[in-house]
Amino acid sequence: MTTHPDPSPTAAGVVDRPGPGVDTVRRVLDRLGVHTVLGRDVALAGVWALVTIAFLATLLAAGEFYGANRSIPTAQVVAVIVLALVQHVPLALRRVRPVTALLAVAVLQAALLAVLPTGLALWTAAPVVTAYTVATLRPTRAVVGVVLAAVGIEAVGAAVGASALVKDQLGAPAGLGEVGVVVEALALVASAVLINGVSAAVGSWVALRRAHDRDARARAAESVEHQATLTRAAVAAERTRMARELHDVAAHHLTGLVVQAGAAERLVDGDPERAKESLRSVRAQGRETLDALRSIVGILRETGDGPSGTVPVPGLGDVGDLVDQARASGAVVDSHVDGTLPSLAPLADVTAYRTVQEALVNARRHAPGAPVELRLRATAGSLVIVVENDLPVVRDTSGGGGFGLVGMRERADLVGGRLDPGATAEGRWRGRPAPPAGAVADAGPAAPTVPPAATPGPGAGPSGGGAE
Repeated sequence: MTTHPDPSPTAAGVVDRPGPGVDTVRRVLDRLGVHTVLGRDVALAGVWALVTIAFLATLLAAGEFYGANRSIPTAQVVAVIVLALVQHVPLALRRVRPVTALLAVAVLQAALLAVLPTGLALWTAAPVVTAYTVATLRPTRAVVGVVLAAVGIEAVGAAVGASALVKDQLGAPAGLGEVGVVVEALALVASAVLINGVSAAVGSWVALRRAHDRDARARAAESVEHQATLTRAAVAAERTRMARELHDVAAHHLTGLVVQAGAAERLVDGDPERAKESLRSVRAQGRETLDALRSIVGILRETGDGPSGTVPVPGLGDVGDLVDQARASGAVVDSHVDGTLPSLAPLADVTAYRTVQEALVNARRHAPGAPVELRLRATAGSLVIVVENDLPVVRDTSGGGGFGLVGMRERADLVGGRLDPGATAEGRWRGRPAPPAGAVADAGPAAPTVPPAATPGPGAGPSGGGAE
């Protein structure tokens, strides 16, 4: 069952914009100072009344009321004209009180049918307009009931008119016989059904079309808003990705630079040669930092046609380079690989690399001089990374907390894994990320080349540990 919107003037926006022709009329009325719904309907009623006057004048001039051999009393002619004009008064309420307007018009139309000359059927625009308006503003079930009521009222007028009960009082000529009365009554009732039914059907179709247009506009607006939400989410995700990559690269390489520079500063007076070696390491580390930043730019410039950068994205197979860099910075790193590591999907692969990178950076930053143990273990198609170091004797409170753990946890969540950081019962700090089995690609040997434990080199300085 089709329903239509609230017919109140404020809620009847659906009939306020029926088409460009009515919009033109509305602009004319606006220039005349008619701005309200009631005012516009009053103006419409006046226009239709003028049209009816012109139509009736044409009928009178053509002699249609009188015919060739009949004489219609003046009282009957006056009654027809008055009732035809008064029918337009309820049009002023057609959108404010549509049902009331239709029933009032039906009563006046019934009275008009009761006094019309025999053989003449006259219908003004009022029944058409009110039936159409009700259908555009009311639910279909209510429209059917109101239209049937209007037809019933008009049928009574048709029966009275066919039987000439009222016309006799006005001095009209003798009516028809019994058969003629029935035929005329049925003809008038049929015309009432046709006029009211067609008008209501057109109104219902217009209401359905407008409802469909409203739904289409609403869906379009929802689609635009949904697309805007997706765009905002994509921008936020890209910003998070940029921040995570910048943090990982900057924290890893810049921490190494700080460590090497500190070592050179301490050795510059006592051992100039080792100081020079440390400075050469600083320069090399700086170049690596630039290369890493170029890699990030290459990643961020990727499009659907392929990456524009030339530096490959790091993965689990590059963990050995991280261990070498940490040892070159003076850290003691003991690394182990248990079993044959699986080949990870690309996102899980870079997640594992960045996790190890962040863990080694945190170890050098927060637990200076503490040995670091790195273990990579494959279990049932998944990968477990364990990074442990002794807790620092004195906690570093010179700087605020960073975002290393937050980034590591976000990366683990992104691939459906988990991160379990915290202190152990033995007084050590452990970071234990575990990408899930679902992040594993084709199974096969893909164990990274991780150098064995080594003694810190000559450029060793303060190292850090723990996690942010």
